[in-house]
Amino acid sequence: MPKQQLSKYCVAEITDTRIILVDQDEGRSVTNDAVRVVRQLDESIRGGIGHRKVYYRDTDGRFDELVAEGGRFVRFSPCTEGQQYQLSAALGAVSL
Repeated sequence: MPKQQLSKYCVAEITDTRIILVDQDEGRSVTNDAVRVVRQLDESIRGGIGHRKVYYRDTDGRFDELVAEGGRFVRFSPCTEGQQYQLSAALGAVSL
């Protein structure tokens, strides 16, 4: 059986309080690769994820949070409608 390809995503925004990812719909989804995605982010960002919240837009266009503690994925948390709007607006200002 061939090895399933890793997820592909882009980091659309990194601030002091949040990280926004966009699933590129190639290979595994960010949803199905969350443990690796969070670990990779924590290792690649100077100082790690720290206290930032990690949000991602899935292939259906919805945002969810990848809850991380100590640089490790803990669980998913759905975003509220207000968060959906705010995160969409933030990406509207970013060229992907």
